[in-house]
Amino acid sequence: MKHLTHLCLIVLLEFTSLLSFAQLPRLDKTRTAPTMMVDGKPFLILGGELHNSTGSDKVALRAALKEIKSYHLNTVLAYAYWEMIEPVEGQFNFELVDDLLKSAKEENLKVVLVWFGSWKSTASSYVPEWVKTNPKRFPRYTLADGKTLEMLSAFSDENRNADAKAYTALMQHLKETDTQHTVIMTQVENEPGCFDNYRDLSPAAQKVWQSAMPSDMVNYLKANKGKLFPALEKAWADNGYKAKGTWEEVLGKSTEQGEYKFYTEELFMAYHYAKYLNYIAAEGRKKLDLPTFCNGWLYNKRGFYPHGTINPHVLDAYRAGGTALDFYSPNVYTTDYDELFTNYTLGGNTLFVPESMLVPAGALYSIGAFNALGFAPFGIDGERTKSKENAVHLGILTATNKTLANMTGLITSNYASPKMRGVYINATKKEHKVELGDYQLTASSSTERGGFSLDFGKSLEKVGKPQAPATSDAAPATPAPFGSVPKGIGAAIVLQNGTDEFYVVGYGVKLNFALKEGIKFEHLGFVSIEEGTFDNEKFVSHKRWNGDEQKASLPDTQLTILKIKLYRN
Repeated sequence: MKHLTHLCLIVLLEFTSLLSFAQLPRLDKTRTAPTMMVDGKPFLILGGELHNSTGSDKVALRAALKEIKSYHLNTVLAYAYWEMIEPVEGQFNFELVDDLLKSAKEENLKVVLVWFGSWKSTASSYVPEWVKTNPKRFPRYTLADGKTLEMLSAFSDENRNADAKAYTALMQHLKETDTQHTVIMTQVENEPGCFDNYRDLSPAAQKVWQSAMPSDMVNYLKANKGKLFPALEKAWADNGYKAKGTWEEVLGKSTEQGEYKFYTEELFMAYHYAKYLNYIAAEGRKKLDLPTFCNGWLYNKRGFYPHGTINPHVLDAYRAGGTALDFYSPNVYTTDYDELFTNYTLGGNTLFVPESMLVPAGALYSIGAFNALGFAPFGIDGERTKSKENAVHLGILTATNKTLANMTGLITSNYASPKMRGVYINATKKEHKVELGDYQLTASSSTERGGFSLDFGKSLEKVGKPQAPATSDAAPATPAPFGSVPKGIGAAIVLQNGTDEFYVVGYGVKLNFALKEGIKFEHLGFVSIEEGTFDNEKFVSHKRWNGDEQKASLPDTQLTILKIKLYRN
């Protein structure tokens, strides 16, 4: 009897433990598109990332979280610093992490915990003193002249294992203490890569470079033949689709020629960064199986970017390097969203924007058109965020966060659905056409005068259709300084709620509704245009637009939510 009681107690404890983690945050890949699940329900990450050093000051951190909660964020991207967690090898201090989670819970915020370990914007500035001061034990990235950088080499097991040990200790600590799952996801490292060279030339790296391409990379190429990034597909094809040999024997010589300079070397480094990152992530997930990712600094044709970092042209190499990371993300300091978001979703990569300029259009478009898990402007706790220059955009972002939080189920249930579309315009992209059901919608700038919000079709054939405003042939405006918000931007999420009924959430765009070619009708018109809000997944009407305001034109100074019903006969 005593033995049976003891056995029942063990079973009860195990069951209690399972219940505790039954609602572990996860990425549900069984739905129409990968969906973040928190507390068992779909979750949009309406986030903001702190400045890098905020988390090292408890008072500043608490004040920042209290303030940013007013922006209707539900998630903060904050940091765990290796140098402060393990100042002495083998001795761990999680005081700052504990304070972060306590403060976040007080503000009802979830946390994406960013691990500043081996690399932060390429540099190893967050490694502990005992790592920095012992380059013999912890080797560094080496240049052609033999000089080394303050950057741990990805080809050292000692580097990788020391990082993984600290990260795993952090994940074990979260498992033991974060029972309410305030941390919903982790980012392992930040922007690996190197500005100074395309390839690590340390002795260990040289040996690997001269060896055969690893089998998992070869197998990835073979499994994805015809679906690889175009430049990689071409490089492999031009070299005869070889399936064995060194990297250059399989993919061709690494030279300055072509759009992507020293491309084979960049792919080589990307693959080995991925192996390093995925090893650390896998070790951590053995302790606490949270969704995990890493981010990259954007490629630019001038060559000023960390070579080998996470970018579309090397994303295949990252994906070949392991599966412990769920996806790879861009840091979005551009508004050329179409090419960027398209390329970061190639091969089924899930889109999440962990860093961005303060441009609400990025949130609306990435979520509405690319099924993004969420969006987070960087430096959300900074004075620049609250500046006069950013006042309008901060107001729109705040309203966007509040609205999308009340539409999460509606939006996530329409991921990858023909009933949801995102539209986006900017200074050089004057219009954006999408199709929903029987309709073709054309988005243009709401600040330009002229035109109606309907293509009246046959009802105006005898008097002529309204003319669209003329487009300018002027040269594009000079790009705005880094981090500042460009002008002339607008975006919206459009959801079809019925055959002739739509919800629109956005700003700065005017929508023209037309029936698709071939659909017969005599008259097309508005039944109603209602302005309102969303509350717990339901539209609440506050105002009816008619007369001079009977048009789907959303001002560029505020977020507008509309319910539009049309008729045709």
